[in-house]
Amino acid sequence: MTTRRLLLRLLLGMLFGTVVVVGGLSFHEFRGALQNEIAGNLQFGASTVMERIDTFLSARVENLRVWRSVEVMQDIRVDDVDKRLSHFLSDLRARQAEIYRALLCTGADGRVIASSDPALIGQPAPRTVVWRALPGGAGGDVQIAVDTDGDDHRALLRTRIPNAFGSGDIGYLYVWLDWRAIQGLLDEAARDTTRDVLLLDADGSVIARSRALRGAAANRAVRLDGWTLPPAGQATSYQHDGRALGLGNLLVGAATSAGYQQFAGLGWHLVMVEPTAVSFRPVWRLFWTLLGVLSLTVLAGIWISTRLADRIARPVVALTGFARGFRQGESQPPPMPATTITEVVELHRAYVEMIEALERSREQIVRAGKLAVVGEMAAIMAHEVRTPMGILRSSAQLLQREAGLGAREHELVGFILSETERLNRLVTMLLECARPSPPEFRPHDLHAIIEGVLGLLASRAGSAGVSLRKDLPEPAIVLDCDREQIMQVLLNLVLNALSFVPHGGTIVVSTHRDEDSVWVSVADNGPGVPVELRERIFDPFFSRREGGIGLGLTIVQQIVHVHGGEISVGESAWGGAAFNIRFPSPQNR
Repeated sequence: MTTRRLLLRLLLGMLFGTVVVVGGLSFHEFRGALQNEIAGNLQFGASTVMERIDTFLSARVENLRVWRSVEVMQDIRVDDVDKRLSHFLSDLRARQAEIYRALLCTGADGRVIASSDPALIGQPAPRTVVWRALPGGAGGDVQIAVDTDGDDHRALLRTRIPNAFGSGDIGYLYVWLDWRAIQGLLDEAARDTTRDVLLLDADGSVIARSRALRGAAANRAVRLDGWTLPPAGQATSYQHDGRALGLGNLLVGAATSAGYQQFAGLGWHLVMVEPTAVSFRPVWRLFWTLLGVLSLTVLAGIWISTRLADRIARPVVALTGFARGFRQGESQPPPMPATTITEVVELHRAYVEMIEALERSREQIVRAGKLAVVGEMAAIMAHEVRTPMGILRSSAQLLQREAGLGAREHELVGFILSETERLNRLVTMLLECARPSPPEFRPHDLHAIIEGVLGLLASRAGSAGVSLRKDLPEPAIVLDCDREQIMQVLLNLVLNALSFVPHGGTIVVSTHRDEDSVWVSVADNGPGVPVELRERIFDPFFSRREGGIGLGLTIVQQIVHVHGGEISVGESAWGGAAFNIRFPSPQNR
């Protein structure tokens, strides 16, 4: 064990252990206490809001039972000819307009006889999915229906109107509750807080939300399957994943309806949630404070131990640090350690030379391995395919000149010529990939090359319904390059983008310059390249396009490397693919 390691272990172990143990225990205890406090508040809040909803519904049910026995209700028998019943319903609704959307009475035939809304008179009775009898009444005297389909939620109450002058019933009294009254109770509970409130029916489907969750994206039907919903009259709290609501991890307080007085409740559930990212914000402030103290303590320990061991272990520590840094990707080695020990100096120099040689060898082996298969296949294809392909092409051309060939025969000969031409292009591409021609470097205007490429592909992009755009902020960028090869690079990249961008999409070719580089980017708003495929996208014979052979991007990478540049693939600003090429500036070549 080295002297520096011994000193570091003693000092850092003592300081680090003390801070971590004390800080970890403090963090754990504080987090647990805060979670219990917030969870208890959520549980209490859910119970309170559920009680308010039960009270609200109980009052409406009792109103309904009182109103059905009023003498004016008997005017249904004479179709409310003097409109007394309609005026009575209008007065009731006017007194509590924020609660009721409409009150109406129907006859035995289900037709509206009287209503607070004249437009409903003569219409059929409101239709809904299913009516549910409220417990606690005689023979289901009051029924409720909650319709959550669509954006306009409805809650309807109805009760039979007894015949005061005989047996049986003469119709129904309907109360159409304003759903905003229910939502208002949820909004009030969530006001000035970071919490959200949801009301669920007995089946666990969300039927009302507080304001923050009533956005267009959240108005879809949601079921909280897998969430813990307590039995009637009870409440609970816990943590749960909030992906069903489009949220992250949540602290949850849940309560189930217990009813109010004679109203036995509907079995509804009230869920109050708060993101843990918000709930635990004070905890994370404590965490970062503890982390800062720990970092300062560790830095102090490192400084002290380094100063103590400096005179003893400086040469060896310097060499060890260089080795670790070089292994982690540092491109420039540190200066020679200040020491008079000849062995250390020689070891340092030999190690640097060995690492640099290994890096060069590794890059060459990887590159050679990728192209070895291409070179072998290119040689085989050139020898085995071109000779019979040339015979086929010549024979087809001779047949084409024969007199008396019909339209079908000409078409078949055309197929032979086009397919032999496609095979010829394939062989040519393989040969270009295996034995690329050396570039002829000359100064060229990069923007002129880009405009030429876009001009060549304009008609093809127009046929595909794709917009080709350029973003060339500088007037001109002169680059020492082979014009034909750079055009081939840009053609391949834009054609590759055209293969993936959907109709109506956009491809943008842009340039910019920094201190020592010239950058060219080909970006689109297509599906993009998955992260797991970006390292393989330039490998020979790797293709994501149906019918592709996977050599286009390999050739592009070869040309860019021959020009001293680098190419990478990432994500564009629109979420599609972005191929970024960096060329060294002419003064840096």
